[in-house]
Amino acid sequence: MAHSKRSKRSRLALLFLRGLVTVLPVVLTVFIFVTVFQFAGAYVTRPVNSTIYWCLEGNTLGWSALEDLEIDPYDEAFLDPEALPLDLQTLGAQVGYMRSSNFANQLELLRADHEGFFRSPEELCIDRDKLRKAVEAHVHPLIGVIVSLIVVLMAGWTLSGFIGRSFMASIEKALNAIPFVRSVYPYSKQLVEFFLAEKNDAQNDFETVVAVPYPSEGLWAIGFVTNTAPRALWEKTGQELVCVFIPSSPMPMTGYTIIVPAKDLVPVPISVDEALRVTVSGGVLIPPGQQIDEARRREVLEKAKKRAA
Repeated sequence: MAHSKRSKRSRLALLFLRGLVTVLPVVLTVFIFVTVFQFAGAYVTRPVNSTIYWCLEGNTLGWSALEDLEIDPYDEAFLDPEALPLDLQTLGAQVGYMRSSNFANQLELLRADHEGFFRSPEELCIDRDKLRKAVEAHVHPLIGVIVSLIVVLMAGWTLSGFIGRSFMASIEKALNAIPFVRSVYPYSKQLVEFFLAEKNDAQNDFETVVAVPYPSEGLWAIGFVTNTAPRALWEKTGQELVCVFIPSSPMPMTGYTIIVPAKDLVPVPISVDEALRVTVSGGVLIPPGQQIDEARRREVLEKAKKRAA
């Protein structure tokens, strides 16, 4: 009976582990994509949509476009009674909002005082939320994604020419002249160019996968050579030092930057994608060309299990 119970528990534990192996990669993939989409939505799509909606709701030209969409911001459905002056609130409660010519005339006079090229829904006694919902029904928020893509493509096309590059150089010169901005912008630009720009020498270094003794001697971590170390460290130690980025598991977008002697690097002949798969999988996915023979692998793993027991 006892043996049977232990066997059942072992089988349940095995099934549970198999379930984790099946489910966790899917969950992790979904998590990464959701995080990316949330970031894009919060910092790219939402600001673009807010600008588009303001262009429609906050000025005369936008209101002309709303007329083409058959949306009248002055319609009774968008009236915000709480934004009315107290006397008009009292009058509207007595005779009915927009149903009395007296109320309508006074409201028209009030709005005429605040009409101009730029128009504030609050000053015009318009419920901004109701108007926004009506606009969103005709202009879907997905338009922000499309506009963002078009803007990025147009920026790339513009900056590929001489005039665009000269214009961008002027902007960068101005940014580098601002005290606090110049402490952040140049390094942000270098980081983005490192990962996204066209191939250069620095990126060729990044494609070099190495193993380094980290976090201590006898332990090894897979990383990527990113650059040489600061000159002061070379002079202090008298060694050739390099910067190595060590990605963390299971999220390789984060990790550690360490400085190690170049002589301690062990080149690993695998691609960046293969190295990242090793990191994400926690060492489960070793590239085929780097696997030892199956018998030897099982022998080593059995010895490791016995020592850990």
